[in-house]
Amino acid sequence: MRVAVIGAGSMGSLFGGHLADKCEVCLYSRNQAYVEAVSNNGLIMTQLDKKWVKKIGVTSDPAKIGPCDVAIIYVKGTGTDQAIQDAMVSCITPETLVVTLQNGIGNVEIIRKYLPAEQIAYGFSVLTSDLKAPGHIELTTLKMVPTFVKPLTEKAAPKLKKFVDTLNEVGLESHITDDIDIKIWRKLLVNCSENTLCAILKVNVTELMITTPESIEIGKQIIYEVSDVARAKGINITRQEALEYVIQVTESVPGHVPSMVFDIGNKKPTEIDVLNGAVVAEGKRLGIPTPINEVIVNMIKALEKNYHSKSVHHS
Repeated sequence: MRVAVIGAGSMGSLFGGHLADKCEVCLYSRNQAYVEAVSNNGLIMTQLDKKWVKKIGVTSDPAKIGPCDVAIIYVKGTGTDQAIQDAMVSCITPETLVVTLQNGIGNVEIIRKYLPAEQIAYGFSVLTSDLKAPGHIELTTLKMVPTFVKPLTEKAAPKLKKFVDTLNEVGLESHITDDIDIKIWRKLLVNCSENTLCAILKVNVTELMITTPESIEIGKQIIYEVSDVARAKGINITRQEALEYVIQVTESVPGHVPSMVFDIGNKKPTEIDVLNGAVVAEGKRLGIPTPINEVIVNMIKALEKNYHSKSVHHS
């Protein structure tokens, strides 16, 4: 099986590195420092005192990816349009299964602008990974947690099953599931509370949701609003269930630093529009108030708009 990872950040690298044990993998990234590091040194994967170095294909030229059986889309939501356009240069053929494991909601709709539904599967992973340096990731999930996917139509199911079987063979527990939407909204609970607040407060997830009462309270209010919107959409997640889920995930990844912390620190665009921004938009459409999430959206956008301010700013 030939697999391309379109968007080889910390999570794309995690999947690409594992799949390289069984598949021919090409990592695609526009980050030239990453491409050079992996080309010269291999992909470095560490976890506590363990270290793996994976010799793996990597490129920043979409024409050099070549036709693939599976393309995993793992860019941030702001880059989905461009990622699909890049992948269609040489990677995606009419036979390619395209799997989005991206954070947030709305990415499938973007991909559908370019590809038929029978080529698309969608889902998410509970795994976490931190980028330590170009070409070096730290696996921060200390116990086995799953990845869930669903084909957009039944025509995609046979190819998706083969892909999921391969993920399980390389140690990435994966499942095809019909209740993917409730699972995606549970992941959204985590992303909306932890990614954003960790970025604003400059803390890790343990400090945010376990050890600091003040930030726990803010996180609770975000989580409660997201669960309110989910229930209005017919996705049954009570406020208490939502909070317990976020705490459970947090305890499984002690000390994890979400990617938005690095986005803000490196003055890059964030995924706020497909996370809290999407929740606010859905809340307005459904008549559900989301004032705390709206404040969070405005705070992240204010940080983004002042990246190049000469005054004291977040760094």
